[in-house]
Amino acid sequence: MKAKAFIVWGTGSGVGKSLIAAGLLRHFKRQGLRVAPFKAQNMSNHYRVVAGGEIASAQWLQAVAAGTPPDPRMNPILIKPLGLEGSQVVVLGRVDPLLSKLPWKERRPHLEAPVREALEALGQEFDLLVLEGAGSPVERNLWPDLPNLLVAEWAGAQALLVADVDQGGSLAALYGTWALLGEHRERLLGFLFNKFRGDIRLLEPAYRLLEDWTGIPVLGTLPMLPLELPEEDGFRHRPRIGQGPKVAILRYPHASNLDEFWPLSELAQPVYARTLEEAQGAELLILPGSRLPARDLAWLQGFLPLLRGHLEAGKPVLAICGGAEMLAQAIVDEEGVEAKGVFPGLGLLPFPVRMLPGKTVRPAQVVFRGLSGFWARLNGLKAQGYGIHHGQGIPLVHQEGPLLATWLHGLLENPGVQQALFGREAKALEEALDQLADALEEHLDLKHLHRNLGLTPGPPPAPTRKEGSLDPPPPPGLLLLLGGARSGKSRHAQRLAGPFATLIATAEARDGEMAERIARHRAERPPTWETLEEPLDLVEALQMARYPTVVVDCITLWVSNLLERDRDPLVETRRFLEAVSSSGKRIIVISNEVGMGIVPANPLARRYRDLLGEVNALLAKAAQEVYLLVAGKALRL
Repeated sequence: MKAKAFIVWGTGSGVGKSLIAAGLLRHFKRQGLRVAPFKAQNMSNHYRVVAGGEIASAQWLQAVAAGTPPDPRMNPILIKPLGLEGSQVVVLGRVDPLLSKLPWKERRPHLEAPVREALEALGQEFDLLVLEGAGSPVERNLWPDLPNLLVAEWAGAQALLVADVDQGGSLAALYGTWALLGEHRERLLGFLFNKFRGDIRLLEPAYRLLEDWTGIPVLGTLPMLPLELPEEDGFRHRPRIGQGPKVAILRYPHASNLDEFWPLSELAQPVYARTLEEAQGAELLILPGSRLPARDLAWLQGFLPLLRGHLEAGKPVLAICGGAEMLAQAIVDEEGVEAKGVFPGLGLLPFPVRMLPGKTVRPAQVVFRGLSGFWARLNGLKAQGYGIHHGQGIPLVHQEGPLLATWLHGLLENPGVQQALFGREAKALEEALDQLADALEEHLDLKHLHRNLGLTPGPPPAPTRKEGSLDPPPPPGLLLLLGGARSGKSRHAQRLAGPFATLIATAEARDGEMAERIARHRAERPPTWETLEEPLDLVEALQMARYPTVVVDCITLWVSNLLERDRDPLVETRRFLEAVSSSGKRIIVISNEVGMGIVPANPLARRYRDLLGEVNALLAKAAQEVYLLVAGKALRL
C-alpha cells in the first residue's frame, strides 16, 4: 500500500473516535496532504447516500473534513441493527441479502476480502489514510478483531488511543487497554484524553503515571467542545439547547438518521421525545426515519392523540421517510423485506405503503411549490437530500394540512430551508470542522504524530515491547540496565517489562529520605506489577515470582546489603545467575555504573566500587542485552 496509515482506537464506544478522526483529517488536509477516512466495519443506524451507495454518516462527515468525495470504500461494511431480528449488512454501498441472513460468526469470513480490497485501493490513491477503529481494540473474545487490529496490521498503521474523561475512569481505561493490547501494543504512539471540563491541573498527574507505567506519551487533553456536528451515534448525543422554538423529535425504538437534525441545536430548542410529556409544548413535531417502521407503529400509536391535537391546532408536523410510512393507511410487507405482514398505519396520509425488495438509494432534490400555511415559506426553494427506502406509494413531498411528508432525508441541512423556517442559518459544516481542527492543533502534540508518520524530520521513539501475562510468553534470559542515579533505568525497565511483571525490590527504608524514595518509586510503578521486597536472597525471591518477567531493582543496594552482612557479592551473584538460567524467566536487572567517577577517599568505599564493577561485569557477560542509560536515553552496548 502506497499511503501511510494512522488509526484512532478508543477505550470503548462513544469516546469520540469519529470526531477526532474528522479533526485529524481536516488538520492533515491543511498540511497539503491528500487524505481519506476509512472504517472497516461500522454498526450504525445513521447513514448517507453517496455516489455508489450507502455509507455510515461518520465516514461521510470525515470525507467532508478531508475534502474528498465520500466513497463506499471508506466504509466497506455497514451493519444496520434490526433489534432482536438481526441486522442488515451493506457491503461496499449495497445491501447483501445473503450475508444479512447469516449469523455473525458465519459472516466474518466473507467480510475480510472486501475490507482489504477497499483499504488497498484507497491506499493507492491517497497520501495518508486516517482509520477509525470500532468500540475497543481489546475485546479478547473477538481477537484479533477486523475493524481494529486486522486493518491496522494490513495498513501498517500506527495508533492513537482515546478515552472519554466525561464518562469517568479514563486513566484506568487507557492503562487497561494498553495492558491488554499485547503484541499490538507496539503500534501505539500516544494517549489522548477527550471531553474534559474543569481544572486541567487535576488531570495532569495522570500524564506522568501513564508515561511512567507504559513508556507511551500523553499527547494532550481535548476539552468538551461546543460543536454541533452530525453524530455517528444519535442515541448518545444530547443536543445543546439553542434559541428558538421548541422542536420535538419523536424517539421511537428504531429511529434512524437522527444525525441529520444537528442544525436544530443552534436554530431551536430540540428535544428527543420518548414520552408525551417531553413532546408537550413543541411548536414543531418531527417524525424521523425508522429502521423498522412496522415495529415502531405500536410505540407511535400512543402519540396519536398528541399528533391529532397538534395538527388541529394548525401546528406543523414534519414526517420523514419511515416516519411518513407510519402515518400512511397501511404498511404492506408481503415478502418480509423488513417485517412480514400487513400493518395498519395511523391513517393521517391517504396512501398505503408497499415494501419492495429493491431499495431506493440515491441523491435527490426537490423544488417546493404549492405549499400552504407554515410550509408556504418553502415555496420556490430548491433543497438537496437523499432517498434511502424500500417503501413505495408516497410522493417525494406531500402536504396534508399542517403535515408535510417526504422521502427526502437531509431537508433541514439545507441553509435555505433553515433560513425560511427559523430565520437564520446554522453554522456550515466547513466552519465547524475548521473549529474542530483548530482545537486539536491547540491542545494536542500533533508534531509527535508528524514525526512518527515521517511527515517531518526526526527519529520516531523506540517501539515498546510486547510482554505481559496475556501476551505471548517472553523469551527467557537476562537483560542488564546500567546507568547513573536518575538516569532513567527504572522507567526503561518498565517499558521493557510491560504491564505484568514481578519487581524484586532490594531497598530497605532505614531513614526518612530512603522511605520517601521507596514510596516515590512505588507510585511510579505500574499498578498491575507484583512487588517482592527482598534485600538479600534474590534466588528465593526469583522462585516466588508469579510473572514470567522479573525486574530486579537494584543490584547497587543488593551488593551494599550483602557487604554489611559479611556475605560475598561475587559468590551470591554466581548463585543468582545459576537460578536465572534455570528459571525460564526473563530477568531485567538494574544496576548503577559507579566506576566512572572520582576515586573514593576511603578503603571501604573503594572496595564497594570495585566489587560492584565486578558484579556488573559478571551480569553483563551472562546477559543477552546490556543497555547504558544516560539522561533518559538507552544506549545498547
